[in-house]
Amino acid sequence: MTAEVHDIADHRPHLMVVASDGAYVIPRELIQSVIDGKKPSSILTELVVRRIIEEWLQEVTT
Repeated sequence: MTAEVHDIADHRPHLMVVASDGAYVIPRELIQSVIDGKKPSSILTELVVRRIIEEWLQEVTT
């Protein structure tokens, strides 16, 4: 298995998402584009989406 590595220095701010299959550093702009419907949610893996929802749910229920 190979992973594609990108320098995200020009894409700040960013989020770090620790999913069950590894850690991801995702530009906030990309997440916002998915929220706004400008990019499909399929651009994020299911495991990343699950973790984002899990963390959000923890925040809104505590």
